[in-house]
Amino acid sequence: MPQYLWVKDQQTREGQDWPQAAEIIWVDIGPGEDDAIQSVVENLYPVHPTAIRRVLDQGRPSFLVEDDAVVFVLALVDEGQADDLRRLAIFLGHRFLVTVHLYGESDVVQHAWQFIARQQLLDEGPDFALYHVLENHLRVLKKVARQLDERFELLHRILLKHPYRDMAPHILPLRKKAMAVKQLLEPEVAIFELLKSDEFPYIQSRHRPYFEDATYQMREIVEEVQATREGLAEMVEAYTSIQSNEINKVMKFLTIISVLALPATTIASIYGMNFNIPEIHWKYGYWYSLALMFVVTVALLAYMKRRDDLNG
Repeated sequence: MPQYLWVKDQQTREGQDWPQAAEIIWVDIGPGEDDAIQSVVENLYPVHPTAIRRVLDQGRPSFLVEDDAVVFVLALVDEGQADDLRRLAIFLGHRFLVTVHLYGESDVVQHAWQFIARQQLLDEGPDFALYHVLENHLRVLKKVARQLDERFELLHRILLKHPYRDMAPHILPLRKKAMAVKQLLEPEVAIFELLKSDEFPYIQSRHRPYFEDATYQMREIVEEVQATREGLAEMVEAYTSIQSNEINKVMKFLTIISVLALPATTIASIYGMNFNIPEIHWKYGYWYSLALMFVVTVALLAYMKRRDDLNG
């Protein structure tokens, strides 16, 4: 059942029934109340069907400006669930605010609701209530961005300390989460820019500085997530380079072993041929062949060492 918060006779009141003669009203529509959206909003202004469809579709963050209201959808990103796809839809007019969260209770809305109701502040206007919703939204986004950054720093330290550890299972999922958060938040910057605009009619001039500050915070969050994503991209390149260098070292070691074994293999092949060799019956032939293999291998090893082929 929708929850109602309204102002009448300069007092903020709360209830579950549609208020009569409300001066300002805030309606919160929660999970399982899809059917209530159109009836509630139509009591406030002649809503366009596109606005209702956009709210029900729960797509990417977006906004729609109508004659009597603006409708926008935000991404409700949970702390620890950076790729969560729940949404918060908002209808804002001169005298009303409607918040819609169909896929779970929203602490972002509830904290703002309780604060406005407790402090009797709805008479400040629906835009003031909206600011407190956005303030809680930004607080959660900051925590999500900070968690991404902390995980990035942890992976960076591990990579420096253990450069040959398999980091791909940790780097790639985090990079995917950072990309998901960035894609969710980028459209919201346009929404915040709209709200702080001087031409936007549903924000009172005395409250506009709040929204300018909120827009600045949103830009900072997006920049922080973008910086984390770019850092992860550089980490992938560094990790790939380290793995490539390690493979090169292994291949170089195997090549050196093969080169050192080649003279001994050649000598053994010559003396193993099935025809008469002058020194084949010599009683020192066995020791001579071993000594020859040893001397040639040591000479080759010394030559490679002198050329610095064994380093790196």
